[in-house]
Amino acid sequence: VQETEYTGAGKHIQPQLSFARSNGIEIKFGNPKDEVPGTNIILPEHPSMIKAEDADLTHMRKSLIKNAVENYKVTPTEADIAFLAEETNTNVEFVKEVLASL
Repeated sequence: VQETEYTGAGKHIQPQLSFARSNGIEIKFGNPKDEVPGTNIILPEHPSMIKAEDADLTHMRKSLIKNAVENYKVTPTEADIAFLAEETNTNVEFVKEVLASL
């Protein structure tokens, strides 16, 4: 169970936690940094433990493009490149640079 599976927009947390619990995931309060994906969900025991972490969007975008190409094992067409540009909220040049580096 990943965090997005129990905190998604529009979802109430209780059904999601109940689902996780019924599938063998331990739910407890403590330090979220001690969470082990697929094993437990650790909810912050105090609001001061809620932290925001910066995400490297460029890395994520490159990873999405790389995985899309590797999973489908095709040479991307211009339509595919345009789709990947839109999907990664970048542009065609960015996608082509990433593809050239693979």
